[in-house]
Amino acid sequence: MRTLLLCLLTAFMHAQDAFLVKPYLQLGDAPRSMPKERLDLMWHTEDRDGAWIVEVRGAQGWTALAGATFHRLDTPPLPAHRIHRVTMNNLPQGASVPYRVKLDGAVVFEAEAQTRKAGAHRMIVLGDAANGSATQAAIARAVAAARPDAVFIAGDLVYGRGRASEYRAHFFPVYNSDETPLMRRVPVLGVPGNHDVPYDLKKWPDAPAYFAYWSLPLNGPALKAGEANAAPVVAGVHDAVVAASGPAFPRMASFSFDYGKVHWTVLDSNVYTDWESPALKAWLEADLKAAKGAAWRIVALHHPLFQSSRTHADDQWMRPISPILEKYGVDLVLAGHVHNYQRTVPLRFRPTKVGPRGKAVAGEFTVDQAFDGKTVTRAKGIIHIVTGAGGAELYDSWQTDAKASWQPWTRAFISDRHSFTVLDVKAKTLKLRQLDTEGRELDAITLTK
Repeated sequence: MRTLLLCLLTAFMHAQDAFLVKPYLQLGDAPRSMPKERLDLMWHTEDRDGAWIVEVRGAQGWTALAGATFHRLDTPPLPAHRIHRVTMNNLPQGASVPYRVKLDGAVVFEAEAQTRKAGAHRMIVLGDAANGSATQAAIARAVAAARPDAVFIAGDLVYGRGRASEYRAHFFPVYNSDETPLMRRVPVLGVPGNHDVPYDLKKWPDAPAYFAYWSLPLNGPALKAGEANAAPVVAGVHDAVVAASGPAFPRMASFSFDYGKVHWTVLDSNVYTDWESPALKAWLEADLKAAKGAAWRIVALHHPLFQSSRTHADDQWMRPISPILEKYGVDLVLAGHVHNYQRTVPLRFRPTKVGPRGKAVAGEFTVDQAFDGKTVTRAKGIIHIVTGAGGAELYDSWQTDAKASWQPWTRAFISDRHSFTVLDVKAKTLKLRQLDTEGRELDAITLTK
């Protein structure tokens, strides 16, 4: 008996020491839904050799997967470490699939992975999240309790410079802990915000870690390092992060994917990216045009096109893409950046004056006053959502009750509490709810086709 207990204790300690970051799920380079799904499984370890095996359980028992790879990231302040990845192929669609990770023959991790569903599903969206606060942790627990099928983070994934060391301190311990085992169960997707790229390019060598630590579709504009519209890095400073990112840098900043009957177009809206440039504009139009078979079209980015908060009031430089989104029937635009929750009426916008970045774009509005999301549920225009209350300090809490301070096309504005967005999607119905840290409903609308 004593020997058995000693063996169990040894195995437990081995499992605890195996990871710097425990296994977490990513959609990987799989933009389209398939009868046989795939997910990428990633984990981080110290920079030492080990025999790693991932197994998936099916009808015939456990099956070992081939193709495990790793990239090495060696840049201060973290010690050199390895970012491991295995693609789990041929998974049943819409299923909870048991998987386990072995090191040197011993099982060191077990969980179940939710694969992409073909029909009805729940996607949760939040932004401006991982700053290490108690509120961030409370939102994470509430998100997990809402049992999403997938999660999308609308930028400012980690504070404050998108560094590997900040992910280690503030991101993975919250969203992939034993207490809140979110990322090991469902795929989490994201887009880089202004805090996910370094402000001082020569000061933060472990940024932008987004490109090394995430695995998302690589079907965005074919950008190359150093080109216009690509995330900025400095040779000799960010070489280690760029090398560890492989083909993800800089292309993974924008992409698209399908989930159920929804087509998602994800845009890097940072100030260095000009969506009026011919190449990016052509990619956006081609992506939306190709999604004509989708029941719903959603655009996700960090910087909102339309919002009423006094903070970041001039950061609405993405407005010029409105005519393209309207042309191809986009239903929702989801953004972060502004640390509160806002919802517009369905609206259309024609730009009339486009100035430099940092200035709001002037134009003419057409709004759907009849839509209320309850009795009138067919929208004539695009509804714009700001869902930036995911953990970071709130902005302009006084505006919640100061309706005179809202733009005339704003219908909901909640800036005095943290919250997240729940999308329950079916082929003909999309229900949007905004919930707080206690799961209380703050706002809700229904859209129908």
